[in-house]
Amino acid sequence: MENNYQLSRIHNYIHGLMSKEEMFQLEREALDDPFLQDAIDGYRLQNGVDARQLSLLQQRLNRRVEDTIATRHAQYFTWQRLAIGATAGVLFVTLLALLYFKHFNGKAERTTDVELSEPENRVSVEPLLDGGDATPREGWKTFEQYLNKNLMASVRGGEIIVNFTIEKDGVPANIRAEGKPESSLFNEAVRLLQTGPKWQGTTGRLKIVFPVKDEKNQAQANVIKPPHCFGIEEK
Repeated sequence: MENNYQLSRIHNYIHGLMSKEEMFQLEREALDDPFLQDAIDGYRLQNGVDARQLSLLQQRLNRRVEDTIATRHAQYFTWQRLAIGATAGVLFVTLLALLYFKHFNGKAERTTDVELSEPENRVSVEPLLDGGDATPREGWKTFEQYLNKNLMASVRGGEIIVNFTIEKDGVPANIRAEGKPESSLFNEAVRLLQTGPKWQGTTGRLKIVFPVKDEKNQAQANVIKPPHCFGIEEK
């Protein structure tokens, strides 16, 4: 602490030994510091204070002032640490939120793209496991792709359930249909099974759903256009 609290200044102030400027400066300091005002008031109540008493009182005042400054510094640094910690916490939560939305939004967009890329009117296959253990050697996805690629355009839509056995060479045999499906569906199912990918296992039971085609698309598929018509259909 600087010499602002030296009791000699207080002594000179009480006994009028200061100039007006020095007294005004000390009074301003006393307004800002209650400890200094208490020291002035206490000194007025003392009579016959010697130098030793002044020294002891000055030491006590200095210790009180130093303790006050240390407390202020501790409070300041405590609030400063709390502010830094709060700011870091907010930034961390913001970063987590940005990563969360970026990750899940990107995943949703990729899923949507896959769904939109699926073509319509596809042949679907449903293996009925209660009818056997037969499976395509190259997997169900490859087998389904083969069906859609090799399906005859003249086949009308519908579904059929077939039972079959697997020969040693992996070709389905003894193909039988359940119920009474249309002959065109049964014949197409037999053709696709016997000319398609190889199978493994002993017996199989399979549900095949062929896409339904409207009459307009079916008629257009059956029309044969001569090369000289340039898009004009004969009626």
